[in-house]
Amino acid sequence: MKNSSKDVEVRINRFLALCGIASRRAADQLVLDGRVMINGTVITQPGVKVNPAKDEVIVDGKRFAQPEQRKVYILFNKPRNVITTNSDEKNREMVLDFIDVEERVFPVGRLDRKTTGVLLLTNDGMLANKLMHPSSNVVKEYVAELAEKFPPAMLPQLTGGMRLKDTGEKVSPCKAKLLADGMQVVLSIHEGKNHQVRRMFESLGFEVKRLERVTYAGLKAGELRRGEWRYLSRKEIQELQKLAENG
Repeated sequence: MKNSSKDVEVRINRFLALCGIASRRAADQLVLDGRVMINGTVITQPGVKVNPAKDEVIVDGKRFAQPEQRKVYILFNKPRNVITTNSDEKNREMVLDFIDVEERVFPVGRLDRKTTGVLLLTNDGMLANKLMHPSSNVVKEYVAELAEKFPPAMLPQLTGGMRLKDTGEKVSPCKAKLLADGMQVVLSIHEGKNHQVRRMFESLGFEVKRLERVTYAGLKAGELRRGEWRYLSRKEIQELQKLAENG
């Protein structure tokens, strides 16, 4: 029989690293310096193991509980007709059906069912909330394929801070450019209103046939094919954290 997670012991240096106190090497030095207590006893051997669910760990007089779950950050290239909710009463295919990780992750914002492209998922709720807050001004870039050519003369109407026809709601100014065939428009926005891009074009009388998000907060799908995912690099995570803090 396998041990439950509550019975798993880890080396004290790993526990302290998971708690964010110090790196493993620095944690070893804390132990050697006699600054760590387990269940009221000072320990001086770095190899000592601790049960995070049962043992009391004190460093320099401060008690540390079980460390938080490992934070993970995932970039996913969402296929069409996949939904971003964590459950669905219609039994449709969901984003989480594609993500095979132990941690419980959730999408940062949403892409509607028909929209494809980059989607960030994480279990870092604090970062997710900061990125989704309007003050962060996260740039989201889309390529919209239209049912007919978009006139260059109408670009100022699209980008100048228009009102949505269905609700009268005003959206912020944005950036846009036409691709060579005139049937596709690249649109960069920093808001996240429901179905915003589709509604913007519909307000001007244009039907969006296909919509892909190609950039989110500087993240691009790159070599990821539809339905594939990868972990973010340390540099990418740091850039997201910097963006969130500056918001």
